[in-house]
Amino acid sequence: PPSLHEQCKGKISQAGFFLFSREPVNNFFNNVSYLAWMEVEYLDIDNRQVAIDKNEILSLLGRSGGTLDQHTLELIEKYEVSCTEIMSPRGGYGLFGAVDQGSPDEVAVNGMHFKTGKIVRKMLRKAEQYAFFAATAGAGPENLARSLMKQGQFLEGYIVDLIGTGIVESVAAQIHQLIRTRMEAEGMKVTNRYSPGYCSWDVAEQQQLFGMFPPGFCEITLTESSLMFPIKSVSGIIGIGSRVTYQDYPCEACAMKQCIFRKTRK
Repeated sequence: PPSLHEQCKGKISQAGFFLFSREPVNNFFNNVSYLAWMEVEYLDIDNRQVAIDKNEILSLLGRSGGTLDQHTLELIEKYEVSCTEIMSPRGGYGLFGAVDQGSPDEVAVNGMHFKTGKIVRKMLRKAEQYAFFAATAGAGPENLARSLMKQGQFLEGYIVDLIGTGIVESVAAQIHQLIRTRMEAEGMKVTNRYSPGYCSWDVAEQQQLFGMFPPGFCEITLTESSLMFPIKSVSGIIGIGSRVTYQDYPCEACAMKQCIFRKTRK
């Protein structure tokens, strides 16, 4: 079936809302049935608040119980400055009401199901709403990393790649905090954020997730294989509700034994 943004092409309001209804509304949507109201909010990401976790970068570079050589530390400092100058962080999210279908491995909104797997479903089981989000660091850092690699500067390229990952994680954290602050004002709590490709959630479902956003949301596009461009981008889901809890990431329960973040998120 066509994606939601194909069905809604040309039907998105300037205010940033989708209208979904179970019945056609005055033929406005050409007699296509829709699901619920979804508010899509583009966030003004504060570049000054993009904080790269240097300890995580050091850990991913192999520091364990010691220190890296001075040259590598200087490269990290140098390219952290370079990446923050060329990044173009963007982010946004949409809210959906949760529907409890009683499934042990699916998350549902009206008319739409995500096969998140049992781990994510368990973490979101008490949610009353879901925030689906997307964030990106922009193409700058990945282009610099690729350029350095082509020049044979592999360490420099790898460091820039890690810094790009740190930037997009920081943007996602900003979105998470903004949602938390908004929900706390309404007496609600939020869960961790979870993304397709992790905890047994098939990355192919990124197609369905992005289908809920306007085309080119946050200037992120998807390939047929569900790879995001810019590459330093992330999408996912956050649970919202009065009884949800924020917990440590369940690395011990995740099947991705080779995840590069496993050793940094214990």
